[in-house]
Amino acid sequence: MASPLVDRIQKISPKTRAIVFGVLIVALLVVDITQFIIPMRAQIEQLEKTLSENQEVIRKNDEKIRNLDALKAEVKSLQQQLRDLTEQLPPESEVSGLLRQIQEKVNQSGLVLKLWKPDKPRDHSSGLYKEIPVTLTLTGGYHSTASFFDRVSKLNRIVNILNIKMGGAKLNSDGSISVDINCTAMTFSAVEKKVETTPTAAKKVN
Repeated sequence: MASPLVDRIQKISPKTRAIVFGVLIVALLVVDITQFIIPMRAQIEQLEKTLSENQEVIRKNDEKIRNLDALKAEVKSLQQQLRDLTEQLPPESEVSGLLRQIQEKVNQSGLVLKLWKPDKPRDHSSGLYKEIPVTLTLTGGYHSTASFFDRVSKLNRIVNILNIKMGGAKLNSDGSISVDINCTAMTFSAVEKKVETTPTAAKKVN
């Protein structure tokens, strides 16, 4: 025997039952969309956003890595430049050896050294290095003088020949001409940092 509920459903017209069934389907779809699809879509969008952010972080880190390699290469290049400049700009304690090299170039060029007068070092206005002028008076031929200037220019250290004055040309017994050369050989030294030492306390004598 059919239940009253079944009897009631059977008494409903097919058209009404179709409408009720359609409404039920729509209601189920609405529930499914609101409870599952919309939250899932929001979660997917959040995951896509997180993925995009992570990809951007990876891209930036890759760029930093590439820049790091470039910075390492630049640091290596700067270190080599510093070594080269250190050779050209010795500390003041090493300048005496350089001055001896200049004197050797005088002899190698066939000039006669009449005056060698290193002046007192003076601080450059930049405070980065000191200037050390050396007054020279030489005697010799034009070719020997040019040879001396060329030899000095090839030194590892920086030496500038300044204030060149020539005069007193005279004819030698061998037919050559010699002149007196007055000039300043300007060399430079790095400013050495002073290391401060703390005085040790005097020991007590019992």
